[in-house]
Amino acid sequence: MGSLWIARFDPSVGTEIRKTRPALVISGTLFNERRSKVTVLPLTSARPDDPRISAAVILVPASSQNGLNADSLLVCVDPMTFDKTRLVQQLGQLESELLSQVQDILKRYLEL
Repeated sequence: MGSLWIARFDPSVGTEIRKTRPALVISGTLFNERRSKVTVLPLTSARPDDPRISAAVILVPASSQNGLNADSLLVCVDPMTFDKTRLVQQLGQLESELLSQVQDILKRYLEL
């Protein structure tokens, strides 16, 4: 959990996220090691249109630790589980303070 990758989201259906873009792996390390699938959250450069989810979007500044080349927005209410073959290249690791924010939002989103 916490690694950032370039991921291929296409082909997508309906309102699912599209294109090849950075993604944060949120499934646990043990599951990731034993399964052929991972669960990710997409990153985007565009603020989502729906103001109701603004509290679930985190600004991720580009850094040498996370490997992003531009500041990005992490959309915490759009998880997707897919085959690991969609992961193209590992970028880095999300900073721990941002990962804590992601976990807090996911707990609220999933009502855990």
